[in-house]
Amino acid sequence: MAMLFVVGCGAGAAHRTSTPGRVAPPLEARAIPYQLYTHCGIEWARIKGTFWRAQHPLSDGNGNPPAGWANPFQPGTLTFTNAKTARFTSAAGTVIFDRTDRARPPFICS
Repeated sequence: MAMLFVVGCGAGAAHRTSTPGRVAPPLEARAIPYQLYTHCGIEWARIKGTFWRAQHPLSDGNGNPPAGWANPFQPGTLTFTNAKTARFTSAAGTVIFDRTDRARPPFICS
């Protein structure tokens, strides 16, 4: 009877490398400038060709951004907390987005 034993060790997320000898920064450290479209309220964001949905949509109740948010775009930064979640941060506030499989907008805003 033959037996096979497989032994190994792996590196966790903290040990990802982007190039040999260099440790990639944690996802949280990768904030990028981002202009969030706010004209019809804050519910969807187009990120990397896919539409992401806000965990807690924001509006003024009439389909516009809430008071204090710029219209039609709010400047800020986008930080990927993992492959399926992104955090938009600006002077007006913070919104957490979850990735969807949508490649087209869920509705057309005029």
